[in-house]
Amino acid sequence: MLVQCSNGQSNEQKRYHFSPEQMGLKASNILDEVPLVDLIEPAPSIDDPRITELNITALRLKLGSNFDPNVMSINAPVDKDNMSYFGFRRNRMGRLIPTGTMPDYLSKIDFKYLTLTNGSKLRTKISSKLKRKIQQFLWAYSACPVIYRWKDLGIRFWPRYLKTGYCPENISCSVPPGMTCRPSATTHKTLLRWYCKNHIHSSNSSPHKYCQWIKVEYPVLAECSCSCPPRSNNY
Repeated sequence: MLVQCSNGQSNEQKRYHFSPEQMGLKASNILDEVPLVDLIEPAPSIDDPRITELNITALRLKLGSNFDPNVMSINAPVDKDNMSYFGFRRNRMGRLIPTGTMPDYLSKIDFKYLTLTNGSKLRTKISSKLKRKIQQFLWAYSACPVIYRWKDLGIRFWPRYLKTGYCPENISCSVPPGMTCRPSATTHKTLLRWYCKNHIHSSNSSPHKYCQWIKVEYPVLAECSCSCPPRSNNY
């Protein structure tokens, strides 16, 4: 789902709580469409200055503790370079050293034996030191870091700039090649969204447009993992 209105606590928020469909948005599989496709929206109406002449103090108060300066920016960020979290560091020898917890599928590999096709086992002579190096190599080879980029959400979102995540593209993460890094987990950041709706007081009155800033939850990619590509309908 593209964006989802969050549940507010005040009477005003409860009164103007709209579903994504009412906001003109459609549902989707979030892991298949992260990062989100840019919204194509008309230019804001020039007769309502509240969207072009922003009261930063009022908007900060409305967003409250949801404002995260680490991933949100009111002004266009100076540093637009891609940033990634790899989960490894280099030691003094220049080798990659994991900084997290080894995945179970690597830590549980039995390096003492090789199981043959007939079911028998062939004993190996892999030392504990070599075992650790093989595990670390496979760990680094199959790692899928999240690449972060600043995204301009447009004038109808506040803060306008959000740091979103992407998975590495066109890189195999498996042995043999074939699997790729794909979205596996998301988180949500609460933003303000400019929303307008026509209100008709009676059958004889003309529609009156009511606009306000409402809270919405914007999905952000949090984790990538090595997995098979999506199935195709073509055989």
